[in-house]
Amino acid sequence: AKKNREWRHEYMTLLMRDQENIEKGKIYGMISAYRDLEVPEDEILKKVQEKFQLSLEEAREYL
Repeated sequence: AKKNREWRHEYMTLLMRDQENIEKGKIYGMISAYRDLEVPEDEILKKVQEKFQLSLEEAREYL
């Protein structure tokens, strides 16, 4: 039973990390597409904030 709990904990940790990385990939992909379309950085920042419910500081970390 203890081994099962340890396995479950490790699985959930990896799952959460994968989900975070997928989310980051979506954000970077969105930024890249907007840059290709020559959208101004301040507009990209606003769109990223709205789409992913990020604070201004969090959104700036991706730019």
